[in-house]
Amino acid sequence: MKKFKVIIDTDPGVDDTNAIVYALNDPQFDIKLFSISHGNISLSNATRNACHLIDLFGKNIPIVKGYNSRLGNNTEEAVFLHTKSGLGGYKPPSRTKTKPIQKDCADAMFEVIKAYPHQITLLVLGPHTNVAHLFMKHPSAKNLLKQIVMMGGAPNGLKSDPNHNSFNVRTDIPAFKKVIATGIKILMCPSSIGRDEGYYTEAQVKKISQTNSVGNFLAKTFETYWEPGYTDKRIAVNDIAALYSFVYPRLYRTKQGDIELDEKTGKTKVAFRKGGQFKIVMSLKRDEFQNMIFEKLKKMDNIHLETKK
Repeated sequence: MKKFKVIIDTDPGVDDTNAIVYALNDPQFDIKLFSISHGNISLSNATRNACHLIDLFGKNIPIVKGYNSRLGNNTEEAVFLHTKSGLGGYKPPSRTKTKPIQKDCADAMFEVIKAYPHQITLLVLGPHTNVAHLFMKHPSAKNLLKQIVMMGGAPNGLKSDPNHNSFNVRTDIPAFKKVIATGIKILMCPSSIGRDEGYYTEAQVKKISQTNSVGNFLAKTFETYWEPGYTDKRIAVNDIAALYSFVYPRLYRTKQGDIELDEKTGKTKVAFRKGGQFKIVMSLKRDEFQNMIFEKLKKMDNIHLETKK
Protein backbone atom coordinates (compact mmCIF):
# COMPACT_ATOMS: atom_id res chain seq x y z
CA MET A 1 0.00 0.00 0.00
CA LYS A 2 1.34 3.39 -1.00
CA LYS A 3 1.52 5.80 1.93
CA PHE A 4 1.36 9.58 1.76
CA LYS A 5 3.13 11.78 4.29
CA VAL A 6 1.02 14.88 4.85
CA ILE A 7 0.66 18.10 6.76
CA ILE A 8 -3.02 19.02 6.89
CA ASP A 9 -3.65 22.76 7.18
CA THR A 10 -7.28 23.03 8.16
CA ASP A 11 -10.07 25.09 9.73
CA PRO A 12 -12.54 22.49 11.09
CA GLY A 13 -15.47 23.20 10.21
CA VAL A 14 -17.94 20.54 9.10
CA ASP A 15 -16.42 19.71 5.71
CA ASP A 16 -12.89 19.70 7.15
CA THR A 17 -14.05 17.34 9.90
CA ASN A 18 -15.44 14.95 7.29
CA ALA A 19 -12.03 14.87 5.57
CA ILE A 20 -10.08 14.66 8.85
CA VAL A 21 -12.10 11.65 10.03
CA TYR A 22 -11.22 9.78 6.83
CA ALA A 23 -7.57 10.84 6.93
CA LEU A 24 -7.22 9.73 10.57
CA ASN A 25 -8.63 6.30 9.82
CA ASP A 26 -7.19 5.60 6.37
CA PRO A 27 -3.82 3.80 6.61
CA GLN A 28 -2.72 5.41 3.35
CA PHE A 29 -2.20 8.70 5.21
CA ASP A 30 0.81 9.29 7.44
CA ILE A 31 -0.23 12.57 9.06
CA LYS A 32 2.78 14.36 10.50
CA LEU A 33 1.05 17.55 11.65
CA PHE A 34 -2.24 19.40 11.73
CA SER A 35 -1.83 23.17 11.41
CA ILE A 36 -4.99 25.10 12.22
CA SER A 37 -6.11 28.17 10.31
CA HIS A 38 -8.65 30.92 10.97
CA GLY A 39 -11.32 30.28 8.36
CA ASN A 40 -14.78 28.79 8.80
CA ILE A 41 -14.88 29.60 12.51
CA SER A 42 -12.70 31.25 15.15
CA LEU A 43 -9.14 29.97 15.44
CA SER A 44 -9.67 28.89 19.05
CA ASN A 45 -12.77 26.83 18.22
CA ALA A 46 -11.14 25.30 15.15
CA THR A 47 -8.13 24.29 17.26
CA ARG A 48 -10.43 22.84 19.93
CA ASN A 49 -12.27 20.83 17.27
CA ALA A 50 -9.05 19.35 15.89
CA CYS A 51 -7.94 18.40 19.40
CA HIS A 52 -11.34 16.82 20.07
CA LEU A 53 -11.10 14.70 16.92
CA ILE A 54 -7.70 13.41 18.05
CA ASP A 55 -9.25 12.54 21.43
CA LEU A 56 -12.33 10.97 19.86
CA PHE A 57 -10.35 8.63 17.61
CA GLY A 58 -7.52 7.92 20.04
CA LYS A 59 -4.71 9.24 17.84
CA ASN A 60 -1.39 10.86 18.67
CA ILE A 61 -0.70 13.50 16.05
CA PRO A 62 0.64 16.97 16.86
CA ILE A 63 -1.58 20.00 16.34
CA VAL A 64 -0.22 23.53 16.05
CA LYS A 65 -2.33 26.65 16.29
CA GLY A 66 -1.89 28.99 13.34
CA TYR A 67 -2.15 32.75 12.99
CA ASN A 68 -5.32 34.48 14.09
CA SER A 69 -4.77 37.61 11.99
CA ARG A 70 -5.01 37.15 8.24
CA LEU A 71 -2.63 38.97 5.93
CA GLY A 72 -5.60 40.68 4.31
CA ASN A 73 -8.34 42.66 6.03
CA ASN A 74 -11.20 40.18 5.41
CA THR A 75 -12.46 38.84 8.76
CA GLU A 76 -15.30 36.76 7.27
CA GLU A 77 -16.22 33.40 8.81
CA ALA A 78 -18.88 30.83 7.85
CA VAL A 79 -20.61 30.19 11.15
CA PHE A 80 -24.02 30.40 9.43
CA LEU A 81 -23.27 26.94 7.96
CA HIS A 82 -20.88 25.40 10.47
CA THR A 83 -22.35 27.00 13.63
CA LYS A 84 -20.19 28.95 16.08
CA SER A 85 -18.69 25.75 17.53
CA GLY A 86 -17.95 24.56 13.99
CA LEU A 87 -19.34 21.03 14.08
CA GLY A 88 -22.90 21.62 12.93
CA GLY A 89 -25.43 19.64 14.94
CA TYR A 90 -22.74 17.97 17.04
CA LYS A 91 -21.75 19.73 20.25
CA PRO A 92 -18.04 19.35 21.05
CA PRO A 93 -16.79 19.51 24.64
CA SER A 94 -15.32 22.79 25.83
CA ARG A 95 -12.14 21.08 27.03
CA THR A 96 -9.96 18.45 25.39
CA LYS A 97 -7.28 16.07 26.57
CA THR A 98 -5.14 16.81 23.52
CA LYS A 99 -3.54 20.26 23.55
CA PRO A 100 -1.82 22.11 20.70
CA ILE A 101 1.96 22.10 20.78
CA GLN A 102 3.59 25.33 21.91
CA LYS A 103 5.43 26.28 18.74
CA ASP A 104 5.19 28.95 16.09
CA CYS A 105 3.06 27.51 13.29
CA ALA A 106 5.48 28.23 10.42
CA ASP A 107 8.36 26.76 12.43
CA ALA A 108 6.42 23.60 13.25
CA MET A 109 5.46 23.12 9.61
CA PHE A 110 9.03 23.70 8.43
CA GLU A 111 10.46 21.22 10.95
CA VAL A 112 8.32 18.48 9.43
CA ILE A 113 9.10 19.50 5.85
CA LYS A 114 12.84 19.61 6.61
CA ALA A 115 12.71 16.20 8.31
CA TYR A 116 11.10 14.61 5.23
CA PRO A 117 12.51 16.44 2.20
CA HIS A 118 10.48 16.01 -1.01
CA GLN A 119 8.08 13.64 0.78
CA ILE A 120 5.47 15.95 2.33
CA THR A 121 2.22 16.84 0.65
CA LEU A 122 0.85 20.03 2.18
CA LEU A 123 -2.93 19.73 2.05
CA VAL A 124 -4.52 23.17 2.43
CA LEU A 125 -8.21 22.99 3.36
CA GLY A 126 -8.73 26.57 4.55
CA PRO A 127 -7.40 30.08 3.85
CA HIS A 128 -3.70 30.25 2.99
CA THR A 129 -2.61 32.37 5.95
CA ASN A 130 -0.44 29.73 7.60
CA VAL A 131 1.12 28.65 4.31
CA ALA A 132 2.01 32.23 3.41
CA HIS A 133 3.73 32.61 6.80
CA LEU A 134 5.62 29.36 6.15
CA PHE A 135 7.06 30.67 2.89
CA MET A 136 7.74 34.15 4.30
CA LYS A 137 9.66 32.75 7.27
CA HIS A 138 11.21 29.70 5.57
CA PRO A 139 11.51 30.39 1.82
CA SER A 140 13.43 27.15 1.25
CA ALA A 141 10.28 25.20 2.14
CA LYS A 142 9.10 25.55 -1.46
CA ASN A 143 12.07 23.47 -2.62
CA LEU A 144 11.59 20.78 0.04
CA LEU A 145 7.86 20.10 -0.31
CA LYS A 146 6.64 17.29 -2.53
CA GLN A 147 3.53 19.22 -3.53
CA ILE A 148 0.71 21.49 -2.39
CA VAL A 149 -2.86 20.29 -2.74
CA MET A 150 -5.54 22.86 -2.06
CA MET A 151 -9.29 22.93 -1.75
CA GLY A 152 -10.66 26.17 -3.10
CA GLY A 153 -10.68 28.46 -6.04
CA ALA A 154 -13.61 28.67 -8.41
CA PRO A 155 -12.33 29.09 -11.97
CA ASN A 156 -15.47 27.36 -13.28
CA GLY A 157 -17.94 28.90 -10.81
CA LEU A 158 -20.77 26.67 -9.56
CA LYS A 159 -23.78 25.25 -11.37
CA SER A 160 -25.94 27.26 -9.00
CA ASP A 161 -23.75 30.38 -9.27
CA PRO A 162 -21.39 30.85 -12.27
CA ASN A 163 -19.81 33.85 -10.51
CA HIS A 164 -19.09 32.00 -7.27
CA ASN A 165 -16.07 33.33 -5.41
CA SER A 166 -14.18 30.81 -3.27
CA PHE A 167 -14.20 31.37 0.52
CA ASN A 168 -10.71 29.90 1.00
CA VAL A 169 -9.21 32.40 -1.44
CA ARG A 170 -11.22 35.57 -0.80
CA THR A 171 -10.81 35.44 2.99
CA ASP A 172 -7.04 35.99 2.66
CA ILE A 173 -6.21 37.19 -0.83
CA PRO A 174 -2.68 38.47 0.01
CA ALA A 175 -1.80 35.08 1.53
CA PHE A 176 -2.91 33.18 -1.57
CA LYS A 177 -1.01 35.67 -3.73
CA LYS A 178 2.18 34.96 -1.75
CA VAL A 179 1.73 31.21 -2.20
CA ILE A 180 1.28 31.62 -5.97
CA ALA A 181 4.37 33.86 -6.07
CA THR A 182 6.60 31.01 -4.90
CA GLY A 183 6.04 29.29 -8.24
CA ILE A 184 5.43 25.97 -6.47
CA LYS A 185 3.28 23.44 -8.31
CA ILE A 186 -0.25 23.28 -6.90
CA LEU A 187 -3.04 20.78 -7.38
CA MET A 188 -6.28 22.77 -7.06
CA CYS A 189 -9.54 21.01 -6.24
CA PRO A 190 -12.09 23.81 -6.76
CA SER A 191 -15.09 24.17 -4.50
CA SER A 192 -17.34 23.21 -7.43
CA ILE A 193 -16.09 19.60 -7.29
CA GLY A 194 -17.44 18.98 -3.81
CA ARG A 195 -20.67 20.87 -4.41
CA ASP A 196 -21.62 19.88 -7.96
CA GLU A 197 -20.04 16.46 -8.42
CA GLY A 198 -19.03 14.61 -5.26
CA TYR A 199 -21.87 15.80 -2.99
CA TYR A 200 -24.00 13.59 -0.73
CA THR A 201 -27.75 13.44 -1.40
CA GLU A 202 -30.28 13.47 1.43
CA ALA A 203 -30.72 9.69 1.01
CA GLN A 204 -26.97 9.17 1.19
CA VAL A 205 -26.71 11.18 4.40
CA LYS A 206 -29.35 8.88 5.89
CA LYS A 207 -27.32 5.88 4.71
CA ILE A 208 -24.18 7.36 6.27
CA SER A 209 -25.98 7.89 9.58
CA GLN A 210 -27.03 4.23 9.66
CA THR A 211 -23.72 2.70 8.53
CA ASN A 212 -21.84 2.75 11.82
CA SER A 213 -20.84 4.90 14.79
CA VAL A 214 -18.52 7.06 12.68
CA GLY A 215 -21.23 7.64 10.09
CA ASN A 216 -23.68 8.62 12.79
CA PHE A 217 -21.19 11.17 14.10
CA LEU A 218 -20.61 12.63 10.61
CA ALA A 219 -24.35 12.83 9.91
CA LYS A 220 -24.80 14.76 13.15
CA THR A 221 -22.29 17.37 11.97
CA PHE A 222 -24.12 17.64 8.64
CA GLU A 223 -27.38 18.80 10.25
CA THR A 224 -26.67 22.51 9.65
CA TYR A 225 -24.56 22.07 6.53
CA TRP A 226 -27.11 21.61 3.72
CA GLU A 227 -25.76 23.53 0.76
CA PRO A 228 -27.64 26.80 0.06
CA GLY A 229 -28.62 27.78 -3.47
CA TYR A 230 -29.64 24.34 -4.77
CA THR A 231 -33.14 23.04 -5.41
CA ASP A 232 -32.33 19.68 -3.80
CA LYS A 233 -30.87 18.91 -0.37
CA ARG A 234 -27.17 18.14 -0.63
CA ILE A 235 -24.05 18.10 1.53
CA ALA A 236 -20.91 19.46 -0.10
CA VAL A 237 -17.81 17.25 0.19
CA ASN A 238 -15.25 19.87 -0.81
CA ASP A 239 -12.46 18.84 1.54
CA ILE A 240 -12.76 15.09 1.21
CA ALA A 241 -12.68 15.54 -2.58
CA ALA A 242 -9.39 17.40 -2.18
CA LEU A 243 -8.08 14.80 0.29
CA TYR A 244 -8.30 11.99 -2.25
CA SER A 245 -7.41 14.01 -5.36
CA PHE A 246 -3.73 13.04 -5.13
CA VAL A 247 -4.36 9.51 -3.84
CA TYR A 248 -6.74 8.38 -6.60
CA PRO A 249 -5.89 10.61 -9.58
CA ARG A 250 -7.69 8.25 -11.97
CA LEU A 251 -10.99 9.44 -10.45
CA TYR A 252 -10.25 13.07 -11.34
CA ARG A 253 -9.90 14.81 -14.69
CA THR A 254 -7.40 17.64 -14.50
CA LYS A 255 -6.09 20.35 -16.77
CA GLN A 256 -2.98 22.48 -16.38
CA GLY A 257 -2.91 26.25 -16.37
CA ASP A 258 -2.06 29.41 -14.50
CA ILE A 259 -4.41 31.12 -12.06
CA GLU A 260 -5.17 34.79 -12.60
CA LEU A 261 -6.15 36.29 -9.25
CA ASP A 262 -8.34 39.34 -8.88
CA GLU A 263 -6.60 41.04 -5.96
CA LYS A 264 -9.72 42.98 -4.94
CA THR A 265 -12.31 40.19 -4.91
CA GLY A 266 -10.21 37.01 -4.78
CA LYS A 267 -11.93 35.72 -7.90
CA THR A 268 -9.81 33.04 -9.58
CA LYS A 269 -9.71 32.76 -13.36
CA VAL A 270 -7.59 30.28 -15.25
CA ALA A 271 -5.44 30.55 -18.37
CA PHE A 272 -5.01 26.96 -19.49
CA ARG A 273 -1.60 25.99 -20.81
CA LYS A 274 0.69 22.99 -20.73
CA GLY A 275 3.26 23.29 -17.98
CA GLY A 276 1.15 25.75 -15.97
CA GLN A 277 1.76 26.18 -12.23
CA PHE A 278 -1.65 24.70 -11.35
CA LYS A 279 -3.16 21.33 -12.09
CA ILE A 280 -6.88 22.07 -11.79
CA VAL A 281 -9.50 19.41 -11.15
CA MET A 282 -12.16 19.83 -13.83
CA SER A 283 -14.45 16.90 -13.05
CA LEU A 284 -14.86 13.83 -10.88
CA LYS A 285 -16.09 10.29 -11.55
CA ARG A 286 -18.99 10.61 -9.16
CA ASP A 287 -20.07 6.96 -8.85
CA GLU A 288 -16.54 5.61 -8.39
CA PHE A 289 -15.66 8.37 -5.95
CA GLN A 290 -18.72 7.72 -3.82
CA ASN A 291 -18.24 3.96 -3.90
CA MET A 292 -14.72 4.52 -2.59
CA ILE A 293 -15.95 6.83 0.18
CA PHE A 294 -18.66 4.43 1.35
CA GLU A 295 -16.28 1.46 1.28
CA LYS A 296 -13.85 3.36 3.49
CA LEU A 297 -16.64 4.32 5.88
CA LYS A 298 -17.69 0.66 6.13
CA LYS A 299 -14.11 -0.24 7.11
CA MET A 300 -14.64 1.94 10.21
CA ASP A 301 -17.25 -0.51 11.57
CA ASN A 302 -14.86 -1.50 14.35
CA ILE A 303 -14.72 2.07 15.70
CA HIS A 304 -17.22 2.81 18.44
CA LEU A 305 -17.29 6.46 19.32
CA GLU A 306 -18.28 7.57 22.78
CA THR A 307 -20.08 10.83 22.08
CA LYS A 308 -22.72 12.69 24.04
CA LYS A 309 -26.20 12.38 22.63
